[in-house]
Amino acid sequence: MWEMFFIISVALIIIGSFGSSSTVRAGERDLTRSYYNQRGSFAGSSNSHGNSISFYDKSGKFSGSAIHNSDGTTSYYNQAGKFRGSSTNTTQPR
Repeated sequence: MWEMFFIISVALIIIGSFGSSSTVRAGERDLTRSYYNQRGSFAGSSNSHGNSISFYDKSGKFSGSAIHNSDGTTSYYNQAGKFRGSSTNTTQPR
């Protein structure tokens, strides 16, 4: 009985691993976040992919983007693609 259960379990794991393979590497999947105002109402969202983030207002209209640069800064752009500023990570390493 246990031998049969073990064989079926191994077979399902092997079959499942082939069925769930993907060409997208870990860490490269899109991440969507929702933002809410002080009253708890939906205020907008963002969609992250790789080193870039796109921001959308509460009606879904694109409102700007940000790009994480290799030097540790983040550059911000408005909806027309015009540079609006940058920031530096000031968090102290632990």
